[in-house]
Order: sequence, then structure tokens, then C-alpha cells
Amino acid sequence: MSHSAVSPFGLYARLVVASTVLLIFVGALVTTKGAGLAVPDWPLSFGKIMPEMVGGVFYEHGHRMVASGVGFLTLVMAFWAQFSRQDVLVRRLAWAALALVIVQGLLGGLTVLLRLPRPVSIAHGFTAQMFLLTVVAVALYTSPRFFKARVTLVGERATALRLFGFLAVGVVVVQLLIAATMRHMGAGLVIGDFPLSLGRIVPPFDSAEVIINYTHRVMALIVFGVLSAFAMRVYRERESLPPIVVRFAGLMIFFVCLQICLGALTVWTARALIPTSWHVVNGALVLATTFTTWMWVMRVSRHLSPALELPEEQGIGLSAEAAPRGVAMRDWSDLFKAKLVLMSVLTATLSFWAGRGYFDFWGFSHVTLGVTLIGCGAGALNQLLEIESDRLMTRTRNRPIPGGRIAPGRAEFWGCALSTLGTLYLGLVMHPLAGLLAALAVALYAFVYTPLKKISAYNTLIGAIPGALPVLVGWTAATGGLEAGGWVLFFILFLWQLPHFMAIAWLCKDDYARAGMVMATVKDPSGHTAAVQAVAYALALLPVSLAPPLCGIGGPLYLLVALSLGLVYLYAGMSWGFSRSTGGARKLLLTSVAYLPLLFGALVLC
Repeated sequence: MSHSAVSPFGLYARLVVASTVLLIFVGALVTTKGAGLAVPDWPLSFGKIMPEMVGGVFYEHGHRMVASGVGFLTLVMAFWAQFSRQDVLVRRLAWAALALVIVQGLLGGLTVLLRLPRPVSIAHGFTAQMFLLTVVAVALYTSPRFFKARVTLVGERATALRLFGFLAVGVVVVQLLIAATMRHMGAGLVIGDFPLSLGRIVPPFDSAEVIINYTHRVMALIVFGVLSAFAMRVYRERESLPPIVVRFAGLMIFFVCLQICLGALTVWTARALIPTSWHVVNGALVLATTFTTWMWVMRVSRHLSPALELPEEQGIGLSAEAAPRGVAMRDWSDLFKAKLVLMSVLTATLSFWAGRGYFDFWGFSHVTLGVTLIGCGAGALNQLLEIESDRLMTRTRNRPIPGGRIAPGRAEFWGCALSTLGTLYLGLVMHPLAGLLAALAVALYAFVYTPLKKISAYNTLIGAIPGALPVLVGWTAATGGLEAGGWVLFFILFLWQLPHFMAIAWLCKDDYARAGMVMATVKDPSGHTAAVQAVAYALALLPVSLAPPLCGIGGPLYLLVALSLGLVYLYAGMSWGFSRSTGGARKLLLTSVAYLPLLFGALVLC
């Protein structure tokens, strides 16, 4: 057998992948036909192994037969992997696939026995997608071409491409969850026209069904944009990547374009059986090709060049001996940017308290945990993307990653894991909108603001958006909506950050210039531009900070505190603006740090 030939086990794994796609198609037929309860009992069908296959029974019992077949194929795959001594990762993935297919079967049974409860039905569909990704991973790791692929892309470009792939997979998964929710709510045709929505660009949000349907449409545009950006990045790096990666990226774009066409056809045909079912299956193919492209990128890229590689970079990071416990704790705190996370948690929880109108201990705790998770994850991703820049700056060269105390691979894992967990936690435990805003904050901070630092001085303006979003996360977690009060608090935090940023930009201007970061103080070393911006934003903050009582938040004491703090902040900005001295910048920075907790504290007290 040729060294490049796929083994019999690898061919079998590909058969399981194809069978899984067939199972998703058959499941889509059941949902589209509304035949989920055509057979009211489980695990038997009308008390029989093989009932009469007529009407809806044909679809529902046929779905069970295909599911049983896939389950048997997966069982064989797990034992084959174990006893043929496949690679340890392949064995673990095969057993994970078996566990997922068992859970999938149990959720399917519960769906019938509990008469189609929405959460169970959504979980049933979501588990199918996770099972698909698991068997795709098995097929990849049994491919000689994939397994023997060499690293061809290193450095910041590799890191950016790896994380963009993670973002691409993430937005597709979120879209599939939204689609499953819409399908099981029966909201697929609540908006019966396309490309407009009830004759408008933005329809009236007068029901939950309209909201979820329109969210699905907006997310489709986001998915198309993110996947297109990922594909373009792959194409730009084509000289450093194997041709198969570019081919998979092209296939990914083909399927996402086809998905949009099938979505339109689903609406225009009033959810006809075949277009609607193929829309579901094609969504799975979008996920599978996006995941495969990302896996290939992960396989052939590395954060650092071999000369700079850290200990155990190919594993999970530094050993316990290489990283003493006391130092490690301090390093993790630095990696996750604990001080910034604390500020985000403070503003989010106080915004939650203000939105709820009373102290809700459990809600307060949930928001604290969720925002802590996304803040730590975003901080790790930010530092991961800036390894090479951090090495060039005096104030950052001793950070855990450039300092060699935490491996990039470990930072990547925790950055992705914590961001995902925090987003899901806020979305599932508090409110879906809170989860979406949390995801937007992470995406803007890591994937827009961070790379923009080397492109445009407007990066500070863009960076202030994810910095202020925790306020909206807390508000929506409390109220479930985006009322005026939440927006006022958002703009307070947005404007507050900009003089704060300008003070830092002045204090670190030489570092920023050395690292090639385009800051206002680098483009204009005299500091005039930064000073004007600091004063202008501090001045704009003053009236906005007085607005909460107009939205029913705060009282006379808050107005007095806000006015006093605003004037002090404006004075600090003007004082530095006129002198443009290091001392003046430090005073502005200290004033900004004191301003926020005092303002939000007064808001809650009132």
C-alpha cells in the first residue's frame, strides 16, 4: 500500500461521515413534514420493531432506522479504533463519537416521550452537529496527507489565521443553534418574504417568532462576512499553505453561498420539503467544511518560529517545574488582564443592578461569572495576537507569552475556551441577547481592534466599543432588551475610555512607535491631536453622564456626583492638553481610573 493511501479504517471513518450527513437530511425531512410525533412511543414504534410505513410514520420510523444504522457504524468504529491500535487521539475521538451518538439517541427518545419539548428538540439537533464534527475529525486524523502535514506558516500571521478559523467555526455553530430554535418554534415562515422582511429592511419586533427569524437572517450575513474574510486570509497565505487548504476554503464559500440561495428558496416555496431539508443539510456541510479548513490551518501553522518556540509548545504548555506555582498565578493574572477584567465585571454588574432595579444575588453572580470568562478569554486572545509586538515594547516584553513562561498553545486553548464558555453561559443562563453582545465584544476586541492597532489611529475609537459592551451585557441580562437606560450607560463608558486611552498613548508613545502601532501620539508626536481628542471626549462625557436620571436611573445625589466627577475629569484632560507633560498624563490616567467606580457607585446608591 502507498504511504499516501488512506487506510481501511480511514475509509470507514469517511463512510461514517457520509452516513451522518444522510441522517441529518432524514431528520430534516421529519421536522419539515411535522412528523416528529407520528410514532408516539419509543424505543419501539407502535409497540413493534417495524410498523406499517405509511404517512408520517414513513419519515419518523425511517429516521429511527437510519439513526440506528449510524449508531451501529459508530460502535464498530470505536472498537475498531481501539483494537487496531490507532493513534491515541483517533481512539479518543472515536469513543467521544460513540458517546455523542448515544446521547443523541436518548435525546431523540426524550423528544418523543415528552412530546417535542423545545429545549430537548434543539439539543437533539445541536448534538447531531457536534457528532458530525467529531467524525470529521476522526476522518481527518486518519488521512495520511493531514497526519503527515508539515508546519509551513509561523508568526503573527499564523496566529491571526488560526484564531480567525476559530471565529468562523463559532459563528456557524451559533447560526445553527439559532436556526434550530427557529425551526422548533415553528417560526420559519413568520416572515414570508425575502430579501425584505415583512416588506421592510427591519420588521416590527412584535413577537418572539419574528425576532428569532430576523436574527437568523442577520446572522446569515454575519456568517457570510466572517467566512469570506477567513477564506480571503487563507487565499492571501496560499504561498505558505498546502493547496488542499485553499480548496477547502473555496468549498466552504461555495456551500455558504448555496446556503443563502436555499434559504431564499425555502421562503419563496413556503417551506417546500426538498429545499427546506437541503437547507438544513447544507448548513451541516457549511459547518463541516469550515471546521475542516480550520483544522488544516491548525495543523500547518505555529505561533512561533522554531528558534523562538517555547518549551512543550507542541503540548499544552510549560511543565509545573518550568513554571513555579507562585509565578504561574501571577502570569495567569497577567495573561487574562485581570485588572481590565475587574473593571469590566464592575461596570457590567452595576449596570445589571441598575437595570434590575434591586439587588438580585443570583443574577449578579451569573453576570459576574459570565463577564469574567469572556474578559479572561479576550485578554488571552489579545496577547496571543500581539506576541511579536509585545517583544518590542518595554512595558510588555515581560508578559507571560513573550517572556517564555506560558506557551502560546496554552494561551490559545484557554482564550478560545473561556470566550466560548462565557458567551454560552450568559446566553443560556441569563438572556440570548446578553450572549450575542458578549460574543460581539470578544470578536471586536480580538479580531478588529487588535489588528487595527497597526493599521489606523482610529483603533482607539473602535476599541472603545468592546470596552463599553459589558455595560449592555449587564443591562440586557437584567431587562432582556436594549432600552434607553442601557444605551446611556454604554455611551458613558464609551466616552470615558477615550481620554484614558490618550493618556496611555502619550506615556507609551515610544513603545508604540517601536512596535509599529499607529496611535495618535505616534502619528503626531507633539501630542496635539491626542490632547484635542482627550479634551473633546471628556467634554462630551459631561452631559451624557448627566442623562441617566432622564431614563429613570439615579437621583439628585447622582447628578451632583456626576457633575463633580465630570468637571474634575475635564480639568485633568485640559491640564494635560496644555502641558502635554508626563506628569499631566499620569494625573489624567489616575483620574480616569477613579472616575468610573465612583460614578457607577453613585448610580447604584441612588
